[in-house]
Amino acid sequence: MSRRCPSGSRARRCRSSARACSRSATSASAPCSGCRKGGRMDFALIGKAVGALSLMGLISAGLLAVASKKFHVEVDPLIEAVFAALPGGNCGACGNPSCFAVAELIAAGTKPANACVAGGQTVADAVAEVMGVEAGEVATVVSCRHCGGGRDAARAFDYSGLLSCASASKLAGGDLVCRWGCFGYGDCFRACPFDAIRMDERGLPVVDLVACTGCGICVRECPRGSTHLLELVSENAPVAVRCSAHDKPAPRKKACPHACIACKKCEKACAYGAIVVVDALAVVDYAKCTACGACVDVCPQDCIDLFGRAAIAPAHEIDGKARDVAGFAPERAAVADEGASESDEDA
Repeated sequence: MSRRCPSGSRARRCRSSARACSRSATSASAPCSGCRKGGRMDFALIGKAVGALSLMGLISAGLLAVASKKFHVEVDPLIEAVFAALPGGNCGACGNPSCFAVAELIAAGTKPANACVAGGQTVADAVAEVMGVEAGEVATVVSCRHCGGGRDAARAFDYSGLLSCASASKLAGGDLVCRWGCFGYGDCFRACPFDAIRMDERGLPVVDLVACTGCGICVRECPRGSTHLLELVSENAPVAVRCSAHDKPAPRKKACPHACIACKKCEKACAYGAIVVVDALAVVDYAKCTACGACVDVCPQDCIDLFGRAAIAPAHEIDGKARDVAGFAPERAAVADEGASESDEDA
């Protein structure tokens, strides 16, 4: 049984079934599928559209090719050679927006061959060879965290906003009672282009001292930058004080169980005068520190840790005592211990 299409067509009867051609509540006047162009597609129209688009693409490609030849700018081969020697990470640690930008400055003599902070001595030597100059010594720096609170630190209120340190800091100064501590929401972790930072179980950033290039991006991303919560220090820095608070010791201790309380036990224990308490906070003189670990042992707050090469080196090589490196590069320390054991067996 055939019935007239709802579109009102009188030229032909709808060949669709009564069910397919029946009117619906939402499309009372729409024609059925069998009546649209008699079930045929207009391939000629489709062909014209495809042809027009193809022609436009060819014309655009031709114009771009002509423009690239006409407006081509020759790049100094020296700049290209310097750029090839750089890591190409565009981290911005050198103070420039890209590796190509610093390559231009190095080639022009505006910046030294060791301008690339992330590349270290290897890249500096490669760039110096291209430039025909001396690379000079590159002081390798790594990121150091001056906070040991984490989830143990007291909270001023329950923060339920965006899990970002920058966002938390804008809400009444943040949810931490300590105004110098780490929020633990991982802005530095997400910002690191070299995957050198991970967040531990206490919500604190842990730096892989081998993967860290000292680019300083984490330092710039940290909203506590003015308090030096994250700081670039020499990779040879033997110890780190995990506190950066500058209020009085009593409220500081209530706010964080790992805060420096200015007890001066570390100062008294150090036989080299390498650590002193200044403005109620322990400060290390790295030029005098020998990594003996005496300050680490006597600190009642556990806010002083071995750091840098001292943390990565096998524990028995440091003053003959096993040390707690507080989560800093534990895998590297284990590998170092295995390597030392193999060396002892070979000997």
